[in-house]
Amino acid sequence: METGTNTVSDAAEAVTSAVGDMAESALPESWWSVLYDFFNDNTFGIFLGKALLIVVTILIMLIAVKITNRIFRRVIDHMKEINKSGATLAAFLRYPVLFLIYFAAFAIIVSSIPGLNEAMTKLLAAGGVLAVVFGLAGQEALGSIASGMMILAFRPFVIGDVVNVVSQGVAGTVEEISLRHTVLRTIENKRVIIPNSTMNAAIVENADYGDKNVCLTLDIGITYESDVDQALAVLADEVGAHPDYLDLRTEEAKANGAPRVTVRVNELADSAVVLRALLWGKDNGTTFAMRADLMRRIKKRFDQEGIDIAYPHLVVMNK
Repeated sequence: METGTNTVSDAAEAVTSAVGDMAESALPESWWSVLYDFFNDNTFGIFLGKALLIVVTILIMLIAVKITNRIFRRVIDHMKEINKSGATLAAFLRYPVLFLIYFAAFAIIVSSIPGLNEAMTKLLAAGGVLAVVFGLAGQEALGSIASGMMILAFRPFVIGDVVNVVSQGVAGTVEEISLRHTVLRTIENKRVIIPNSTMNAAIVENADYGDKNVCLTLDIGITYESDVDQALAVLADEVGAHPDYLDLRTEEAKANGAPRVTVRVNELADSAVVLRALLWGKDNGTTFAMRADLMRRIKKRFDQEGIDIAYPHLVVMNK
């Protein structure tokens, strides 16, 4: 442990020596002698030199953190457009890099304070005991970090995927995967933060895993007095004419006369004949919007064709 501390101290001395060399080349020898004596032989000068080193270290740390965050944000935004897996990896690696910057600054500051340096040396000498204590106290946090590594390695979801965490009842777009947690952006534009240990063990429904095409069902109930065949034809016509609908039939299926849109009578309910159409879209957001738009179009078309949409009726009888 002392070797690691001495290494940090040597690094700090090397930085101080380099700064001194630069100052020596910029100042006359007489001025440099005065400054050297002031910062090395004078008690106040030694204190001031330590304080300046700490201030400069903190400023460099803040600048390095800001530059690192800016670089990683640009890389992540760029990778989202070409490779979402690469964006996930970049977002995950940002935290270890920031940790190294903070740790290096902390080590330099500690090494510049004699009393604190000795205390840290003794503390690091008891590192085995501390590791056990922190390990027991932070099992959940360490479990989340390990789970984050598993998510990064096996990639059940990446940044930009639309997922539904079935066991938690939460759905949204994966916005961030950090060392400890995963952030989901819901349809209401709220952020749900879930520990990686929970995400790694949960049942996750991923709309973008493998095939991004999405199929939603559209159920419409018509009255028993309406013409079922006419309603099926109108439903198929409206769905097939929508610009966002995907025709996924193979050439063989088209040659065999397979319909462009699959529509069926799904249920004979108590007060309605329920028709169902399968809506295929290029992604979850597009298909959801198409479904909402089709409900408006079908309502207007049914009104034009004289097809009644069923709704519950209440008959009150007086005795």
